[in-house]
Amino acid sequence: MQRIFTKEKRRVVHQPHTPSPKTNKNTHRHSKVVVVIASIVAGIIVATSLIWWFWEEPLLSPINSLTTFRFLGTSEIVSDSEKIVYGFLPYWNVKQVAIHPELTHLAYFALTIGPDGNLITRMDDAAEPGYNRLGSEEFLELSNVMRARGGSTELVLSQFNADDIYSFLSSETAQNQLLLSLDSILLAYPVSGINIDIELSGSTTPALRANLTQFMKKLRTHLNTKYSHVQLSIDMYAGAASSPQIWEVAEIAPHVDYIVVMAYDFHQRSSPLAGPVAPLFGGQELWDSDINQHLEAFSEVVPPEKLLLGIPFYGYEWQTTSRDSQSHTFPDTGSTASIRRVNELLARKEELEVQEHWNEAALSPYLSYKVDDELYVIYYENSRSISYKLDYVNQLDLGGIAIWALGYEGDSRELWDVINKKMQLSPTEP
Repeated sequence: MQRIFTKEKRRVVHQPHTPSPKTNKNTHRHSKVVVVIASIVAGIIVATSLIWWFWEEPLLSPINSLTTFRFLGTSEIVSDSEKIVYGFLPYWNVKQVAIHPELTHLAYFALTIGPDGNLITRMDDAAEPGYNRLGSEEFLELSNVMRARGGSTELVLSQFNADDIYSFLSSETAQNQLLLSLDSILLAYPVSGINIDIELSGSTTPALRANLTQFMKKLRTHLNTKYSHVQLSIDMYAGAASSPQIWEVAEIAPHVDYIVVMAYDFHQRSSPLAGPVAPLFGGQELWDSDINQHLEAFSEVVPPEKLLLGIPFYGYEWQTTSRDSQSHTFPDTGSTASIRRVNELLARKEELEVQEHWNEAALSPYLSYKVDDELYVIYYENSRSISYKLDYVNQLDLGGIAIWALGYEGDSRELWDVINKKMQLSPTEP
């Protein structure tokens, strides 16, 4: 290009005729215009180069990496199937929850299983709150909304006390009593699914594991015999397929429609270090484990369409020694932080010196803030981290997601908009 320009310049210089003064003036003006135009063009080129250099690449999911899903036969799976959006509704949020059109399954949490198989209706000389609010006008209205939209309403049957779990699972009489209690509930309420949430903290025994499996088989047979329309699901810790716990994953899987993998609480209120509640990656290098590691174990024994990835609509906050991503926490300062709580802090960003951060290893956001010269850190979920989890669900072709818990997102549509965009959902009318 430079050689061509030089040749043309010489050709102009050696032209035989002499320009008039007027021509010289016009030529001078023309040269100025050319210089101005050239400067503008040069400026545009420089600006474009800078924009190209500093512009962030489109938000592509980092989980598209060929090394991400080494346990799969193919490196990337794109799902075209409709996904389940399963939402747990705790009884304490019944009065403050909205049913979003993306929700396909509403699961009321919870009715408590007693050691004798009866559902607990009273506690400390008062109505047991989970049982009591099942019959509330608020929950009835929410159920009607789900039914009008063609969605499902389910009941969660829970048991967390170790002594009660041992008593219940060791007694065939108690299990038969639960089936009778369940019949009464299914006759009284328009329920289309039962979710079993039996969680045992601490060690278990082979006999107890076998007893739970036998109970799930018995419950499946009972539902198939009397209620062909009622589905059955069970909740399991994220590490259930990785290490021996109360669930015999491979043996239970054929007898349920879905397994909810509770892929959260990797860090908790009592954690000595701040960290992500639901890290997709990071593994043992940064924390004990991650979601990807545990889903690998599940995928070996459970068909992917039966797995629902648990997604938190909450986080944890701690008083900490610094703003670092894994700062030390002060004992007894941990607490649950809803998405609503996070949004309230962000609204006071200058006042509280809020700083927003991103943990690239976990693909999780966190923020830090200051109150009276004391530092705090909150790990939570936002549209970006949820988006990555939904990419993960789609690429593994899982059955869908399960949200803990409805109501913790407040009035915000941020997380629901991402679910709407990422999941293959049939449109529903409000």
